[in-house]
Amino acid sequence: MKVRAIDGMNHREATYTDLRAIKELLSSSNLPSEDCEEHIENFIVIEEKGKIIGVGGLEIRGVFGLVRSIVVVPEKRGKGIAKKIDKLIEEKASSLGINTLYLLTESAIEYFIKLGFIIKDRAETPISIMETKQFKALCPSSAKVMFREISYKNRPKKL
Repeated sequence: MKVRAIDGMNHREATYTDLRAIKELLSSSNLPSEDCEEHIENFIVIEEKGKIIGVGGLEIRGVFGLVRSIVVVPEKRGKGIAKKIDKLIEEKASSLGINTLYLLTESAIEYFIKLGFIIKDRAETPISIMETKQFKALCPSSAKVMFREISYKNRPKKL
């Protein structure tokens, strides 16, 4: 497991020992946490002094990725941590050959627009994304579907 420092905070891939803290953080922000363990290898945590202060995840669906809830503890919000998590998720997705990220949100539409996501009609969502638990059951049907192409400049170069 690689741990890297970024602005005085460490980020790393999540492990099963992080599940309880991840679920508590998601639940405290009224975000779905029910199936995190199925995708834990694609979750990223941000830590400060050994405490998880932010988390985000990725569910892989072929060439598409579903961004799982990005959340930061309330006292650390507004400091760019969620934006860093978004960038780390995109880097991970790109390294896995994913070319488009999708997400579902009710409360953070404007925030994700600022990050380059675009609202998409639910009916036009790829079937592989529609088949996720998050799309079918965990998020309400009122949640907006958003997507963002992964920039070619961020994709790893082939050798």
